[in-house]
Amino acid sequence: MSTLKTNTIQAATGTSVNVASGHVLQAPGHVLQTVQASMGDRLAIATGGNFTKVTGLEASITPSSTSSKILVQANLNVAGHGSYYTVGIRLYVNDAHLSDASANDAVYGSNDLGCFMGVNAQLWSNYIRYQATGQYLHSSNSTSQQTYSLYVADGRDNSTVYVNRYHYQTNADYMYTTKSTITLMEIAG
Repeated sequence: MSTLKTNTIQAATGTSVNVASGHVLQAPGHVLQTVQASMGDRLAIATGGNFTKVTGLEASITPSSTSSKILVQANLNVAGHGSYYTVGIRLYVNDAHLSDASANDAVYGSNDLGCFMGVNAQLWSNYIRYQATGQYLHSSNSTSQQTYSLYVADGRDNSTVYVNRYHYQTNADYMYTTKSTITLMEIAG
């Protein structure tokens, strides 16, 4: 391998410098690849108070270098059940809780669970739904495939969490279905 040392790269003609197909220019901090997964299913997830996977919403990326980082951007359209209050959302990678993406447990009290995102309402009305949005920069230190997913829980009332829908649902034109997404970007290290 040889090393090219220069202060400036300039196109011989025009204003673009191209990299040959199949090759990658490694420039720290630049996006190397982007993957997005979306899911528009209406889900009612009986959590029983435990963090439960949002089925159908996961995105996978294979880092090209162990020094790369993965920027995770997650958007989850979510509602709680009728007369209950809170929904916690955690980020998982390869079906393991990515605890660094969550707040610490027991910050407020001994039973407090840290989450990546959370939403709540003083009683969920028929038409309350939130779009929870979070970002996390993950250092996987791996060139193996990384699969990211979201898990939800209603730990206060051990109840149902609704995704891409309201808790109250009928076949009416104003009962809008939404999409939730996970976007992954490999950032060169």
